[in-house]
Amino acid sequence: MEQLTALPLPLDEWLRIVEAEYLSGFLPAGGGALKLLIAEATRFDQVTARLSDLAARHRLRFAAIDAAFTRLHMLQDIVFALARALPWPQMVQHYLEDLFARHAYRWPQPGTPMSLSALAEAFGVARDVLAHRVDVWLTDDIWKDRALARDVRAALLRLSLAALDPGDPAQAEPVLAWLRGDKVVANRLGHIEISGRITRTNARAVLVSLCHWVRRSGATGLLVTLDLRALHHPAAAGTGLLRYSPAAVMDTYEVLREIIDDAEHLPGLFVVVLADGAIIAGDPRRALAQYAALQMRLWPDVRPGDRQNPVAPLVWIGA
Repeated sequence: MEQLTALPLPLDEWLRIVEAEYLSGFLPAGGGALKLLIAEATRFDQVTARLSDLAARHRLRFAAIDAAFTRLHMLQDIVFALARALPWPQMVQHYLEDLFARHAYRWPQPGTPMSLSALAEAFGVARDVLAHRVDVWLTDDIWKDRALARDVRAALLRLSLAALDPGDPAQAEPVLAWLRGDKVVANRLGHIEISGRITRTNARAVLVSLCHWVRRSGATGLLVTLDLRALHHPAAAGTGLLRYSPAAVMDTYEVLREIIDDAEHLPGLFVVVLADGAIIAGDPRRALAQYAALQMRLWPDVRPGDRQNPVAPLVWIGA
């Protein structure tokens, strides 16, 4: 594979263009994209911090995922990491306030969880009447939403109902554990109508559902960084950090290819993959060139002279 010969693109310039072209319009409109950013490993923290700031500015949820701690070659583990990073109580609260407002019931204390009984009293409605209305609203708004996987619909219903009974936070615990990949007793999942664990088989459907849910619960999208250093610089044995075989590196590339190909179904998702030069010129068994399907989707075939296209899928970042 041809080596990178174009001049490095200044980080400030790349961030400015990404903000203008993606964060300000494309993502809020429902677009999705993945970018591979090649930089010195010492700059990864700076890039991550700058992207986190931009995410906050544009009302995007943010998650930083490191291959040293999350098995990136397993899509379900990426889903679990995202679920751990998301502020579920805050998202559910925003969703409920919006749901009530859409039905002409303004939440009495915005940002504050309230029980169904307290809401009924504030609205001057019998509790049973309000409970019936809420059941209908949630059924129409979540259960009938085919953009969400069935198990995710069941999970979101349970989280919404649990938020309306803040005196018993244990109602939400099995759902959050399921989303985060923690072990949950099977009969507890069955009780909340979740069919089983999140695995490689259904991880894609859950990821799509998370993208839709994030946009319905107070954010314009989701910005995720994936740090690939552990793929090309295996940690020493005994450090407790994840180590990747060459085969696992290829499986990670396959996950990235799947995300690229599925971008049109991942509304508001912007993935920035961080790698250093080893992804191009390191161990040949782990190099991008070993996985042609991803290389063809990322490698810049056309460049204006020695300059880079700042909106290309792969960009080399300098000072």
